[in-house]
Amino acid sequence: MAKHHRQLRAGQNRDVATVEQTETHDDSLLPDAAEIEKLHALDPDILNWLKERAEKEQDFRHNAYTKRLSLIDGHNSREHNSNRMALIIYFVLMGACLYVSYLLIQQGKNIQGSIFGGTGLALALAVLITRREPKKPAKD
Repeated sequence: MAKHHRQLRAGQNRDVATVEQTETHDDSLLPDAAEIEKLHALDPDILNWLKERAEKEQDFRHNAYTKRLSLIDGHNSREHNSNRMALIIYFVLMGACLYVSYLLIQQGKNIQGSIFGGTGLALALAVLITRREPKKPAKD
């Protein structure tokens, strides 16, 4: 935990338009040592209060991080289960398609059985071969 600096600059050649923005974010749980000394001169019990606040803040950050991880875990688990279910349905449909094709061929309908089975197999392979690109989050 430290200070984070961010600096943005913009410029223009004609009719000079310049923008500069500098941000400093202190992520530290405790104030600087010099500031602690000044506060201690005002109130001798300030150190205990600062420690308690820092501990509470740290606990809050850990809890927030743990909740975030559990949400991500849940999402990944649901996605995994969804993918598994999709594969099961895929293979059941593929098996049914081939079985119907087999039945058609057994009944003497060779052309219809071959077309049905071949089309089903071609579509199944097309689904497996074509790759789905994951969605990328939009950048702000």
